[in-house]
Amino acid sequence: MKYIHLLILLILLFANKNAKAQHPIFTHLTEKDGLPDIEFYDIVEDSQGFIWLAANKGLFRYDGKEFKNYTHPDKQGLSVFGLKIDSTGKLWCNNISDQFFYIKNDELILFTSLEEGDSSNFLTTFSFYQNKIVVSTKSGFIEIDINTLKKTRLFDSKTSFLDFQVRNDTVIFLEGDDLKIVSKNKKKIIKESFYKYNKSSYNKWTLSSFNKKNLIYAYNSNGLKPKPKPKLFYEEFNRLKEFSLPKNLENNIVIKFVEIDDKLWVCTYGGVFVYRFKKGKFQLENTYFKEKAITGILKDRNNNYWITSLRDGVYIIPNINIEKYDLEPNKTNISAMSRLGNNALIFGSTKGDIAILNVKTNKLKFKKNNLKEKVFSIAEGSEKVFLSLNGSFLIYDKKKDKFYKDKLGHNAKDLSYLGDNLLLRPSHQSTTIINTKDKNVTYLNRNRAYTSYYNRKEKEIYVGTITGLKKYDEDYISSKITFNNKPIFAIDIDKTDDSTIWISTFKDGLIGVKKNKETINYTNKNGLLSNRLGKIKGDGNLLWISNDKGLQVLNTITGTFKNLTQKDGLNSLNISEIIPFKNELFLSSNKGLFKLNKEKAFKKRTIYDFYFKNILVDNVEVPEKEKYELNSSVKKIEFNFHNNGFLSEDNLIYQYKLIDASNNSKWNNLEVKASQLIFNNLAADNYTLKLRATDINENKTTTIKSIKIIVKPPFYKEWWFRLSLILLVTAIVRHLSNLRVKKIRLRQKELLEKEQIQKQLVYSKLKNLQSQMNPHFTFNALNSIQNLVLKGNKHDAYDYLTKFSLLIRENLNMSEKSFVTVEEEIKMLTKYLELEQLRFRDNFEYDINLINDISEIKIPTMIIQPYVENAIKHGLLNKQEGRRKLLLSFKKSVTSLICIVEDNGVGIEKAKEINKNKQHYKKSFSTGAIEEKMIFLKEYYKTDIGITYQKVQEGTRVVIKIPYN
Repeated sequence: MKYIHLLILLILLFANKNAKAQHPIFTHLTEKDGLPDIEFYDIVEDSQGFIWLAANKGLFRYDGKEFKNYTHPDKQGLSVFGLKIDSTGKLWCNNISDQFFYIKNDELILFTSLEEGDSSNFLTTFSFYQNKIVVSTKSGFIEIDINTLKKTRLFDSKTSFLDFQVRNDTVIFLEGDDLKIVSKNKKKIIKESFYKYNKSSYNKWTLSSFNKKNLIYAYNSNGLKPKPKPKLFYEEFNRLKEFSLPKNLENNIVIKFVEIDDKLWVCTYGGVFVYRFKKGKFQLENTYFKEKAITGILKDRNNNYWITSLRDGVYIIPNINIEKYDLEPNKTNISAMSRLGNNALIFGSTKGDIAILNVKTNKLKFKKNNLKEKVFSIAEGSEKVFLSLNGSFLIYDKKKDKFYKDKLGHNAKDLSYLGDNLLLRPSHQSTTIINTKDKNVTYLNRNRAYTSYYNRKEKEIYVGTITGLKKYDEDYISSKITFNNKPIFAIDIDKTDDSTIWISTFKDGLIGVKKNKETINYTNKNGLLSNRLGKIKGDGNLLWISNDKGLQVLNTITGTFKNLTQKDGLNSLNISEIIPFKNELFLSSNKGLFKLNKEKAFKKRTIYDFYFKNILVDNVEVPEKEKYELNSSVKKIEFNFHNNGFLSEDNLIYQYKLIDASNNSKWNNLEVKASQLIFNNLAADNYTLKLRATDINENKTTTIKSIKIIVKPPFYKEWWFRLSLILLVTAIVRHLSNLRVKKIRLRQKELLEKEQIQKQLVYSKLKNLQSQMNPHFTFNALNSIQNLVLKGNKHDAYDYLTKFSLLIRENLNMSEKSFVTVEEEIKMLTKYLELEQLRFRDNFEYDINLINDISEIKIPTMIIQPYVENAIKHGLLNKQEGRRKLLLSFKKSVTSLICIVEDNGVGIEKAKEINKNKQHYKKSFSTGAIEEKMIFLKEYYKTDIGITYQKVQEGTRVVIKIPYN
């Protein structure tokens, strides 16, 4: 008997060794990921997608990136429990100190505390009933009005800590031996009685629900021996019925029952058990996280499963339909895999481990193999399976379930079975066809090859080499297949039912070929997640495609894609092989063996709206609003936004455009996972910021958020400042102009007064000189008359005297004037010259020429006469021979009157010599008077009068320039 028991134990151990369990891929959040605690009691999700966690260290909220702690200054102790969300979306919790809290405006608010008579050291349960909170205390039920905080006892029950539920305004609770229900304004109704059960054997009774029916679990925690088996009661046909407890739960302690998708998830100290109620029984479907104390389960809005534990933090299952086989760590790096019949597959690892999996029974068995070499490729034949290793070649006999070692076909990059014992073997040196029976080898080419495919229907061989893709017909005649007239560098090759040969490439995406011609090309612009592809596999009209961003399936009829990424639970992108079966798909990678449901693995995506976490202006947080008015001094405005959920932003791209008055710009893409937008030194203008999030896999977008940003111009560019500045400048200019004009006028007045005084002074001097010159002229004229009388020339004397009287009269008329017209001056000169002509008799002639109209120009009185007098007295009078001539000419320039006095006398030098030889010679009065007059005129005109003596062939020429106004 002893040996029989030992044999049974060995069989069980062997069976357990071969039958490896599979588990959904999960992410384990720990302190390394920022998890603030490892001990959690409850979990819920609110309407915004925030995950709330009740933990030993308090209440925490998770947005997919960060954990935020909520506490209250009057909170007693750290731990919180009982997370619930009321009908308004408000989150509630409580603690062992019987304090009740809720979240409002992102703060933890203390609602109330139980009074001393109702409080205890045990955790109370609570729920919501008719806009009130119902609490089960040690003294019975208490109802607390949410608005008034008024407390009222319910149901006249004094039994402590009754387990209860509220459904549809009906309270269902356990009291004594009975399950009772109470509706609004009705008495208690006994629904079920447990009198026939020995309740003393079951001190713990929990009330739950499943499919809207009551579920009661009873167990003993007092350590009775023998320990009674827990009991499970479930409502069927409107009556509670005892059901046989699943064996998995008989020796386990249930922490919580959770209903998800019509399945009952049972949280225990030994893991999670998932049951489906079928045919009057609870049938176990899956077991997760064995030997872990699981306290809560949540399926969030993105179909992620959150599992909280009592000692191990939080687990997240992104996709319940993608499972990973539990392999030993040193056997997970799978390098090759192949189908094995209709119900199995065979795979090998980089360390030479070889295993066979029965996909129906999930029985996995590793085969003994002393070769520790990497398995490069596997190909299935009709009776045998061929395995190419790094330095060896194995043949597996399906019927005998044995491996044989061979020397052919090692180090193959790929293997394809052609039938009739022929094996296609591309390698790093060549591509060959090996006859596994007679060992004959046929070379197709001697180029380095990477992959191959055998089209059995058309008997065509496709080989991807270093020089491009080649096709061989049944006679092994090759032809090149190109893409856009360029070689195709293949990574993998396969076919779909529409006879399209598909080639994956490392940069050109996916290429479909029919009849040696490229018919279609998929890239990241028309469906692919990436152009860098890996393994592909035909599956009827579907084509499975791996790339560096995920796994995709192409429906070759509709041309549509479905995608799986890391966000969807695909935690390995280094896929070494893809094997499809009817409902399932198997993937091998460096991280192990995976199985996914071909339909259910693709989660229905919903892109949820994002929100602004904060907005900062010059690094100072400001409230969120629809419009911001910024001063020109603002240097930076920063927007931080977020989309709640686990890995929610891994497949999102935020797009924005900043619209100003002159530009309705295109959408700009931020980088994947980037959730911050900063604008520096915006110019003064009115802007509109538009922001949205786009799912890069399915081209779905969120609603557009719009914010107006008004950047005010600097104060010196404001209209009111410019107007004020213009008015101020105008006033200043006007004031300065007035001051300037006033100053100029005052200066002009002073100058005019001064000039007037100077002119009056000069005028008086000229008049004084004139009064001296007039008698001198008269004296000279009388001398001439005296000479005529002495000579006895009475007739000439009389004539001279007559003209002299006229001259004197004219001189008297002009004696009071300092300035006369040229016409008046010429009249007086003419009379003077007529007198001198009488004096010289017929030996003197004169001529006066007027070139321009100068009669009205005014000049100083007798300014020319002295020069005429000098010309006669010193030039012509000393002339002994020839006829005496005097020429006067007047002409006008731009600023001066030019008068020329020219005689043909003895000249200036000769006259000086004659005067010098005369005794008692003295300077003539006229010469001195002219010099003195010139000084006065210089003061008057503020410039010299131009007097120029020019040498001529005979006589003297004097040029006089007189300024005029």
